[in-house]
Amino acid sequence: MTKNTIVIWVDADSCPVKEEIESVKTQKSAVVRYIASYDHYTLDHDRDWTFVEKGQDAVDFYILNNVTKGDAVITQDLSLASLLLERGVYVITPRGKQIKSYEIESIMHSKYIRMKEKRQGRYGKGPSALTKQDRLLFKEKFSDLLDELLS
Repeated sequence: MTKNTIVIWVDADSCPVKEEIESVKTQKSAVVRYIASYDHYTLDHDRDWTFVEKGQDAVDFYILNNVTKGDAVITQDLSLASLLLERGVYVITPRGKQIKSYEIESIMHSKYIRMKEKRQGRYGKGPSALTKQDRLLFKEKFSDLLDELLS
């Protein structure tokens, strides 16, 4: 990698679109780094994987310590997204939503409300499983983001 290379970092512990990332990466010749905790280690890691210590935020800290302004991160972790956006990093979710800086305050407020309700014993449903349409949308949006970053 050269100093001007844009790296796509993947918060891989719970990323459901690894196959879609590989498909787009191959078409665009992008550098992708998958970061996961040892809890998710397998012998089948033919992609560019880095495994970090076990722990709730170990992957987040690794990405935060290695990401460079202008890179992109694929994550579902909105707290991580808020920290990355402040560093000039592009963030896209596995559902193809590119998170923008102006959305963070609202996103974090919603997360605060969900966490408060959870502490009170009220649990909402988690996100629905990705559909084929969700996966196609991710591929399209991820491809568009790479076109923007690599142009």
